[in-house]
Amino acid sequence: MASQQALQQSFRVVVENVLNRWTALRLAVEHGMGGPLGLNTAIELIDYVTSYCTENKNVDAIDLREVLEEIMDQEFETICEDESTQEVSAVLIKYLRMLKEGKEEEVKAELHTMVPCEMWIVSGAKIKYQPIDDSGSESDEDTNDPEEMDVEPASAMDVGSEQVNPSTCGSSTKFIEEEAIDPGWTQVRGRRRR
Repeated sequence: MASQQALQQSFRVVVENVLNRWTALRLAVEHGMGGPLGLNTAIELIDYVTSYCTENKNVDAIDLREVLEEIMDQEFETICEDESTQEVSAVLIKYLRMLKEGKEEEVKAELHTMVPCEMWIVSGAKIKYQPIDDSGSESDEDTNDPEEMDVEPASAMDVGSEQVNPSTCGSSTKFIEEEAIDPGWTQVRGRRRR
């Protein structure tokens, strides 16, 4: 059984590797969902997840998923509908259990076999923020005013009649459902660019 400090150090490396590969977190930071200090919040997330998992005796993937979902919602105003919080928490708990069983070399070997990625969650990293497209593209979709967002208020989606002010979004922690949008929420529909 590894000492608490050794466990934390080893697990922090795992958390860094996994969270640097989490697309939803990176997109939230790049799109300014965590505010101007979103990168700092992501760095703090690594420390928090490391402490949460190593200091609590019986953490499982469900507990960790709920923590990640709450942090993404509250700190980054993001709800991950792609089940990535479930995947991330399962991977982290898998490696945590391996480390607790003294399988540090196996964990290092598995981390080494992961596809290399940019370690962007570091102090001083240059984040490529994705501002609203105001480049004057000739596409009809991209000729919006720089201050306008690609946001559809609830009334425009035929799911409710109340206009929602985007500046009040994030004040509720309830899950968005297609049938009825909670007042205070605006549904943002993404579109893929090629």
